[in-house]
Amino acid sequence: MDEPSTVELPDGRDLSYAEYGDPAGRPVFAFHGVIGSRLLWSLCDDAATDRGIRVVAPDRPGFGASEFQRGRTLLDWPADVCALADHLDIDRFGVVGFSGGGPHAVACAHAVPGRVRGVSLVSTVTPPETREHADPFNESVLQATKSVPGFSEAAFASSAWLAENFRPWFEASLVASAAPPDRELFDGPAGETLLADGAEGFRNGPRGSACDLPLVGSDWGFDPRELSHRVDMYHGRADETVNPDLARAFGDLLPEVDLYLTDDAHYSTLVANRGEILESALT
Repeated sequence: MDEPSTVELPDGRDLSYAEYGDPAGRPVFAFHGVIGSRLLWSLCDDAATDRGIRVVAPDRPGFGASEFQRGRTLLDWPADVCALADHLDIDRFGVVGFSGGGPHAVACAHAVPGRVRGVSLVSTVTPPETREHADPFNESVLQATKSVPGFSEAAFASSAWLAENFRPWFEASLVASAAPPDRELFDGPAGETLLADGAEGFRNGPRGSACDLPLVGSDWGFDPRELSHRVDMYHGRADETVNPDLARAFGDLLPEVDLYLTDDAHYSTLVANRGEILESALT
């Protein structure tokens, strides 16, 4: 696993990132999930190279090697992305968000619409307006992360500890909680990358995930119905993390959307459609 590049942000924090694909290609900024890191997007390296796309994959604050940001909101993220883009001499770019990265991609389109070329969402977490369609157990956990002090950090602490001290147990827990199409993926060539991605997200403990989950599950701070961009959404019918009814409800909110439903699950939707997902962020 290569060490990431880093950039110092205007407030003095370090933001880590990696690049994949064609270094001279059309830029797409790609955002990982609530459990994850920049390493997820290494799965797109060949597809990006073939399509002349430069993938820039930052670790959000508290994930991977990025410094934690206390009190972060969803709308703080576009400033970090723009600072990284300026550092890389990138003016306009597409955005792709996977799972918990989806709200962060939408936040960029809302906050800096002139810099965002297109928006592609994969297995995305959806806004609070859609939560009536959520799985009751998943929704109860989400609500607890928002309302019970210390719950969110405690919920992720065991995963972070296992990732650091008992890596095989950590990996087994990820596989065991996956839907059948994703379990098959973990057993294949992509599995090693997905497991490394999950562990790297906890490099500096649980605080990144513990902040991220209640953040994306709370009010986003803007109305996605006012988005000026068309959004392409890719979602698996077998997704048990964010069920497809949530994706449909989110699509109904957006002013212009193309929703592509596949027979895949949470991670496998990304892996099976990675080339198209990257391309759709540039249109």
